[in-house]
Order: sequence, then structure tokens, then C-alpha cells
Amino acid sequence: MTESPEVSRKRTRADRRQRYSEASTSARGMTTRSRSQSIAQPATHSGRIPSASANTHKAARTLTGRMPTKSAKEDARTDSETSEAEDVEEEPCQGDVVLTSKLISELTSDSDIAAKLELVFSDPCTLARSFPQLDPVLAAKCPVDVTDVCKMYTFLFSRGSDELLEELRSLTISTISMMDSDPCDEHDNQMNAILILLLNPKITEYAHEYGASAFPELCSAILALTPAQRGAMMQCFASAGSTVSCERRASLAAGLAAVPPVPASTLPLSRGVSAEAALAGTGSEDVTPFLRYIRIFQSYVTRETNKVARRAPAAPAGGEAALQKVGLSLLSTCSLPVVAQCLALMNSYNNTHKLVPYSAFYNDAVNEHIDIKEDVPRFRIPESLSFCSYPFLLSPTTKSEIIRVESVILMRTELQDSFFRAMFSGVTCPYLVLEVRRDSLVRDTLYQLDLKLSQDLRKQLKVRFVGEEGVDEGGVQKEFFQLIVRDVFSSKYGIFKANDESQYHWFLPQANPTSDALEEMRLTGQLIGLAVYNAVILDIHLPPALYKKLLGIQVDRDDLREVDPALYHGLTQLLLLSAEELESLERTFEVEYDDMGLLRSHELIPNGAQTMLTADNREMFIDSYVDFVFNSSCARQFAEFKAGFDRICSMSYVRFMRPQELELLVCGCSDLDFGALEGSTIYDGGYSKDAQVIKHFWKVVGEFSDELKRKLLFFATSSDRVPIGGLSKLHFVIAKNGGDSDRLPTSHTCFNVLLLPEYSTVDKLRERLLTAIHNSEGFGMI
Repeated sequence: MTESPEVSRKRTRADRRQRYSEASTSARGMTTRSRSQSIAQPATHSGRIPSASANTHKAARTLTGRMPTKSAKEDARTDSETSEAEDVEEEPCQGDVVLTSKLISELTSDSDIAAKLELVFSDPCTLARSFPQLDPVLAAKCPVDVTDVCKMYTFLFSRGSDELLEELRSLTISTISMMDSDPCDEHDNQMNAILILLLNPKITEYAHEYGASAFPELCSAILALTPAQRGAMMQCFASAGSTVSCERRASLAAGLAAVPPVPASTLPLSRGVSAEAALAGTGSEDVTPFLRYIRIFQSYVTRETNKVARRAPAAPAGGEAALQKVGLSLLSTCSLPVVAQCLALMNSYNNTHKLVPYSAFYNDAVNEHIDIKEDVPRFRIPESLSFCSYPFLLSPTTKSEIIRVESVILMRTELQDSFFRAMFSGVTCPYLVLEVRRDSLVRDTLYQLDLKLSQDLRKQLKVRFVGEEGVDEGGVQKEFFQLIVRDVFSSKYGIFKANDESQYHWFLPQANPTSDALEEMRLTGQLIGLAVYNAVILDIHLPPALYKKLLGIQVDRDDLREVDPALYHGLTQLLLLSAEELESLERTFEVEYDDMGLLRSHELIPNGAQTMLTADNREMFIDSYVDFVFNSSCARQFAEFKAGFDRICSMSYVRFMRPQELELLVCGCSDLDFGALEGSTIYDGGYSKDAQVIKHFWKVVGEFSDELKRKLLFFATSSDRVPIGGLSKLHFVIAKNGGDSDRLPTSHTCFNVLLLPEYSTVDKLRERLLTAIHNSEGFGMI
């Protein structure tokens, strides 16, 4: 009779355990045991004959000598019935149980230690049951005794025996292979075994004899878990630190110390968490363990990316041994996508629980070596391999470059389509051209954008100021955006209102906004979308809540603190009042607001005017008030604003950005590091960094206030904003414009070129430069 696949699979696993056990018995004189029998037993009391129940209790011990979980007890009860006559080896104990790390560390010979390891790692279920967390409170967070596991690994690696470490490598790879070819019937055991293997400091370096890394196979085992088990594993990652007592934490640190750290430069951390706290563990206990698990997966991604970058063909211009750009398709042989999917699980868990800064998932190697021009087209092809599919690995600078490449591809496509349409339907303009007057920017722009088709908006933008001779190669459009957003966000249009304390702009609440107001709101959204599409940074002050809403992320109370600190403080004070004090306020679920000079009221909940604020419903009152500020009071305005923005960016990589990253993309960063700008500046026309006038220039600029530095940036580039990544990312050129003279400095803003005469003195350079930057609006032909 032919065996079923299930019976055959179980028999194969049982035979493998029997083979391990018999091999260790014959080689070292040890008795045969099933997976549920113990290696270590509780100490027997002299003069006492164990009862039948005591024998059963003894046989039910796991490899560690500790009481097993419920499923392990059931297995032990069955196995003990068939092994009562077998010898039982006694081991020293610590109290009622013996830790696995203690069992191993008390052995003196490598052969005995190898025998113990062979039994512990005989199969995933046995491994999983070898390190149970006995404290019920700690076991609820993580069923594995992390400290005991780390002590075992610390002992093995500190012993320095090559034979033992090779045995550990071989057994680890064998266990991982069993998970893949012969998965454990019990998902809890599979998860626990994975947790134990991940704590091995060398786990990402282990490879099969034929050269393939074993770590992707372990990641495949993680992905094969049920969703509930993957969630439980993420909880274990997060709570590993809190399951370790203070006196035993040093052992955990020793076991994880060998994991390569994430460079601090990759952690531009979110509010409230310093880099030192995240890296050194001086913050919350739950932060450091999760970050260290992230590093385990990140170290594999970094090593494999650098390895392939070194193998990539050199660029045609140079044959140096420098690392080259690579695409994820080149990394398919190392199964990097499987590892990235595990990081995606951790990233998703972190987005919900906020354990570490989101920037901890950025990978330096990927951001340095990603071949964006090859990756972006692949990203648009279903089932293809692309780093763009894992946005959490990519820094804001890389994402902005992806969006720029996307825009260039679309612009070229529209340009080609325009030529083809011109052949069949007459002359069509290959660019999106806006002709505007400086004294009527908003009206002219609104009228012209309303006439444009969606495909026209995807063309390259060209702006012309009526009555000026400047040709737009990038500089004119940058000034256009700066001027128009200044008008749109001014109080004269009544669209936005700036908070006096936070200086953030938010929508004015209106019950029935006019059609003109809604058109202006849609124009504002289109303008921001056009700026993103054309890689123009804007000088606007919109709160993080707006970027959240654009990306479909729920806003909360913390967002109100950013927009209106005073209102946030007032609402949170309600939580501190007693029931009697709340009753004395006589406040209902109703709010009053100014609607273009009219005082209106709004019920926060149905029948809110008759619902009194009490201690029982104050949480609901606060949440309803926050919802009114961010949603109810501006629903139609925001809908038009988002429709305008989505008209340009709905299919862009923008949708994969985080709110903080989108804010950087729109507004740039705030770091005016002119030292970085000096280090990246290019010199032309006979100048070098050692020229006397250049030294004078940077001396003068270094004395400028932040306001004057922004004026200089506006004069030279038509934008006073700093690009993502800082001023070192700005392509800035200083070119010689003749010898000493009284001419003012000039600029080619389209190309970020400052034309600087060779002034003879530092005072003359200062006076001429200040005169130029204070009169920098408008364009003329040079």
C-alpha cells in the first residue's frame, strides 16, 4: 500500500531524529531519546524512589529540563509510555530547571558540546522547545527565553573552537533546510525556532557547500508562517528587550553585538527619538531590540548589494574599481526580494506601533548603488524585480530622484506624441506654456490651466512673464512658483489662514464655499503638483496633517498640536478636569467658528447642541473636535485641493512616500549649511577654489545672516529653498565674469550659475554682492 505524502513526510522527520539520536548514542555512549525526552533532568533526592507520577514528570521534561508547553506535554506523555525502561542521564540543575546554555557551558570537551548541539538542533520542533520562557508574564510577550539563547551563542563563539563553530553552522543550515522541505506541523514551534536561529550573530553569513546563502531560506520560512504567527513574531521582535531582566541584559547584548550596526548617517530620526537613544538603547527598552532585528536583515541586504555592485561592469568613462550602479534584477540570484519582504513586514508593524524611527529602514548601500534609470521602467512592469517596490529602503533623496526620472520619461513621451499629433492634426505645442503678468499671476494662471487637457499638464513647463525677455530654461518657472504661492497663501484671497503661533497655513472653515473659492483651491493643488512634477521647491508652510491627508493617512490629535498649539493645549486640559469642573463649564458638543466674517455654529455629533460635555464623553468630544478641524470644516475645500494635486501626481511615485518625505519634496529641507555648498561648488571660466576672489566670496557669505543667505540662493537659482539632502545636492557653479570692475554680479538661474567679476578687495565684493541680491526680481537678456 502506497503511503500518503503526509505520512511519508512525518516518517522522514521521525527517521531523521532517530538517526541523529542513534549517531550520538553510538559515538558517545549516550542512551537513545525521542524529541520530547530530556537531556537534563531535575536532581533526584537520595533515598527516595521516584513514583510513577514522578517518572512521568521526569520523562515529560524538554531538552532544557524545563516543563514543556501544552503541546510538548502531550508529546512527552505519549513518548514516555514507550521509553520507561530506557536509561535517563542526570545533569546538574539550577533550582527546579536547568537552562540549555548552562547544560552546554558546563561541558568541557568539544565532542560533548557537539553532541548536545546535535540533539538541540535535531529538528525545528526540538530546537523550539529547548529555550522556553518559563515566566508566564514574559512568555505572553515572547515564548522564547532570549537571554538563554544568547548565552548559548555567546559561549560557543567565545570558546573559539573552529570545529564547534563549523558544527553549529552545519546544524543551523540543516535545521533551516528542514523548515523548507519538511515544515513543522506546529506553527508555534516553527516561529520559535526561527526566533532562536535569528539570534545567531553569524546567521546572515552561513552558506551551503555549493555557495548559496542559507539566510533567504530562513526568510522564506518566516513568510510561510500564518499571518497571526507573523504578527506574533513581530511582537517578539519588539518585546525581546522587555523579556530580559536587568542583571541578564548583558548576555543579550553580547549575543547581538556582532550584528553590523546601521550607520548613524542613515537615521535622520523622527520627533522625540534621538539617534543616540535609538542606537545605544538609552530610550525606551522596546526600541533597541526591534532596531537590532532590523539590522540583521539590513546587514544581508547591504552585503549582497555591495557584492553585486563590485561585480557590475564599470562605467564606460572609467575602469576604476569603484562600486557601480545596480538594479534589483542583478540581485535575483541571492534572493534579496525574500529578505526585503521580511523587512516589509517589520516596516508595516513599525508603522502601526512606532517602535523605531521610519528612517531606520533606509539602506545606505541600496540608496548609493540603485540604478534608478533601470529600476523605474522595471517598476512599471508587473512581476518584475525593482528596488522601487520596497520604498521603505529608499531615502527621500532617492525617492525624489525616482520622481524626477518618472517626470522626464513622461515629458519625453508627451513631446514625441506632440510631434506625431502635429503630423496628422496640425501644429501643437510640445510644451506646457504659461504666459502671465506679474500683477495678475493668479488670475492668468487659473484661466490658462482651466483650458489645458490632462496630457498637456504632463508636458515640460515653460513660463514667460509678459514684457520680459527671459527665456525659461528652468529659472523663470522657479521664480513663477515662488511668486504665485506667495499670492495664493496671502490673506487677500481668503483661502488659507496662518496660525500666529505655529505659522502653518490651514484651510479657512467655510460652510458653503463659492465656486470661485473652490476653483482657486483646485488651482493651488495643481500648482503644488506641477512644482513636484517639474522638480521645483516651494516656500510654503503647510502642516504635516495636509501631507497625511494627501496620502490617505488618518490624522490625529498630535497633528492638531502642530497646526494650532493653543487649541491642542485647551482640549488636552479637559482630560485633567474633574467631573464637577467639567459640569461647571456647561459645554455642549457644539463649536463656533468665523466664516468670512459670519459667526456660525457646528454640531460635533448628531444632536450635539443638546449633549453636555461630561467626564464620560470628553474623549469623544476631543476626537470630534479634531475631526471638525481637519475634516468637517474643510471637506469641500480639501477635496478640490486634492483633486488638483492628483491631476498631476496620481500616478507618480509620490504615493509611496511618507508624509514627512512628501513635505521635504515640496518644501525642501531647512538646513542652510553653506559649508556643504562650498564643498560641492564647481568653478568655471578660470576660477578655482584657491582663487583670492573665491576666498573673499566665501568669507563674505559666511558672515551673512540666514535671511541674506536665502536672498543669495534666490539670486543665483531663483529659489531660496534647500533641496532634499541639503545644499551639497545643489549643482552650484561660480564662473568668472571678467576682471575687476564696478559691474554687479549676475546669474544664469536656469543653470544655477553665479557670474562673479574678479573684484580686487573683499569690501568691494561685499558691497557689489549685497546690491545685486537686494534687487534680484525679474529677468533680462545679458
